[in-house]
Amino acid sequence: MIECPKCKSFNISINDSYEFYDLYECNICKYWTFKRIEDCCRNPLEIITIDRKNHDLYFLYKQCINCGGSTNRTKPLSSKKFGDEIRGEFDYGSFEKWKENRDLEYNELSIAKKNFNYFNSPYYKYCEYLNSQEWKDKRDLALKRDNFKCQKCKIIEADDVHHLTYENLGNEKLSELLSVCRECHKEIHKKK
Repeated sequence: MIECPKCKSFNISINDSYEFYDLYECNICKYWTFKRIEDCCRNPLEIITIDRKNHDLYFLYKQCINCGGSTNRTKPLSSKKFGDEIRGEFDYGSFEKWKENRDLEYNELSIAKKNFNYFNSPYYKYCEYLNSQEWKDKRDLALKRDNFKCQKCKIIEADDVHHLTYENLGNEKLSELLSVCRECHKEIHKKK
């Protein structure tokens, strides 16, 4: 990430404390994302290995002796060019462990990003506000003003208070609030 997709800033920090991914964070808006590094790990030490399928069929791959990773599994190396550089058999055990560790790190970062985005979203701030005492007090004022009657159907007792606009969320005026029953509230949101 060279430019922040959210605020278009070029003020980006790179956190490289993860083994397989770089974490990019905007220093202005705090948006962050991650990207897998080009190498198999932070300290690659690759050797040429041979993967024997049978007596006549074999493939050459680079494999890191530090992490077990192999980044060229879809494109074997030329035996003419690298045949003299073979340093051992391809280690499937360490390769599978490398993939597992890389996937675990990806999952950890994905969950962290999802949580970060949720806790910094307008929806989370809205939910937090709805749990505040400030909102509860405004809600009670709106219900009392409307005599606890649904202002949509004018029949049922009002359970909810609907925001007519979200522009002044947290500083809304009573005129921007409407007392409604649960069913009418659902209908209002369905239409939106």
